[in-house]
This record gives sequence, structure tokens and C-alpha cells, in this order.
Amino acid sequence: MSRPHLVHESGDRDPRLEKLGISAKIIAMAVEAGEAEARQCTDNDPVMARGFVRYFRTVRVLREGTAPLGWSKDNPRNLARTLSPDRKFAIVTALGDERTGDSSAQPSTKYHKGPMMLQAVGDNIQLELFTLPEQDLQDEHATATWILLYHISSGEIRYELSLPVATTGGRLSGWQERILFPSMPREPQAHLNLPPDEFPPDIDILVARR
Repeated sequence: MSRPHLVHESGDRDPRLEKLGISAKIIAMAVEAGEAEARQCTDNDPVMARGFVRYFRTVRVLREGTAPLGWSKDNPRNLARTLSPDRKFAIVTALGDERTGDSSAQPSTKYHKGPMMLQAVGDNIQLELFTLPEQDLQDEHATATWILLYHISSGEIRYELSLPVATTGGRLSGWQERILFPSMPREPQAHLNLPPDEFPPDIDILVARR
């Protein structure tokens, strides 16, 4: 059974983003920049290049866009976080499955996540269950971590900013709140000879198994 969650789109999207201290324009610019960077790759690049450069540029432009608003950044154990001025919110980017951006479906991350991301989800669950004192919200581990989740198809990019509170098999799969954006059209790159619906994976945290 899918977990019930709150979905913001159309008229209530911008007011919710304003409460988080960010705008739809900044989010869209980051996603657009990632797409533009990925399209510079050719089939002479390593197979994972598109995913890597998309991730790198999306994070960079998100940080550049939010910096004038007082946002900052950190990278605990390589988890690239963009932090609100009061550190109550963080944004991390991740590749989502085909249900990303669909208000009638329950999306998940496409790949399993590393220990820092899973810890962040655990912290989100605690924040969902308990109202913490104001001073506790200054602690790093009390920060609510939102995910800029995006899915790349042959003709569009679907993306959302969502608050994860459940995992399945290492993937983020349950959400307390989702903020959905209009899909972003993209031109297919047939000359790269990529199989239909198969794209080099974007990265999050590489997990070393022992």
C-alpha cells in the first residue's frame, strides 16, 4: 500500500516554495543547466559521463541560484547538500524512476542510496513524528532533507522537490510532501545510439560493499 502524502502543484506550488525560501525559477534553472551540460557529451565519452556531468552541474547551479538568498552548502561524507539560511532545510539531488513528477503515482529514486542519505531519511522521520524545540533545529542532524528528484526520458524531464520519509531496498520510496513542477521538454539524441529509455545513471553516493 502506498503511503499517503501531500502534493503541491499548480496554484499552491509557489506559496509552498516561498515558505521554504526558494523559487520555482531557481529549481528549473538547475535542472535546465544539468540537461545542457549532459547534452555536450557524445558517444566518445565514457558511458557514465552524462549522468556525472548532469549531477555536478545541477548541484552547482542550485547552489549558485540560492546563494544570493543566504543559502549555504556542505558535503558531509560526500553528500552534496544545499542548506537554507537557518539550516532547517537541505536539498540533495537524485535521479528518480519513471513515476517521478506523476501526482497519481508513488515515485522512488532509481538507484539505492548511501548511508548518509538513509540517515537523512531517518532524521526526516523523527521530524515528522516529533515537534522539536527551536534550539534542536540548529543541530545538523535535525535538518529536514528534501530531494530534487528528476527523471530523464527521451522527450521530457519530469522533476519534483520532495521530502522522503521511507525507504525500500535502499531506495527512497515514501514521501511526506511533494512539490511538482511542469515537465521540461527535451530533444532526443538519436545519434548517440542509446537504447530506448536507457540512460547512463546519475550518481548520488557510491556505496562500497564489504
